[in-house]
Amino acid sequence: MVKRMVIGFALSALFATGVSAVEFDLKSNMQNLNKHMVQMQTAFIMGDKAEALKAVTALGEESKHLLADEAVMAKMLPKAQAHKVRIATTSARMIEENIETIKANMDNLRRDTAQSAYLDIQRACMRCHNLVRDW
Repeated sequence: MVKRMVIGFALSALFATGVSAVEFDLKSNMQNLNKHMVQMQTAFIMGDKAEALKAVTALGEESKHLLADEAVMAKMLPKAQAHKVRIATTSARMIEENIETIKANMDNLRRDTAQSAYLDIQRACMRCHNLVRDW
């Protein structure tokens, strides 16, 4: 009974704020992507190759889940931005390519290439946010 009440209040709060479940999922997914980016940056700073590879793998999975499918992404975007879905999926491909670059270049001699690919992922994220979300 209490569990149902908590769920009911949570759903009421969600609807009362005018945030749809799709928008909430998009926000949650973006927060997860950001979390993986922060983990990767911290691992680069600390010189922790294993943690960087763990973070980049998680980022790749989350990115592919969220951004790779145009039909899914179009449903997640606000209606006014849905026509810009191709930008999001292009960003996803750029992220995926840079993830592979990071994985391939984590040795001590080419770590700067991996770190540069990390910055390219940040640029792909910001490009999408600027063009799709009008930030």
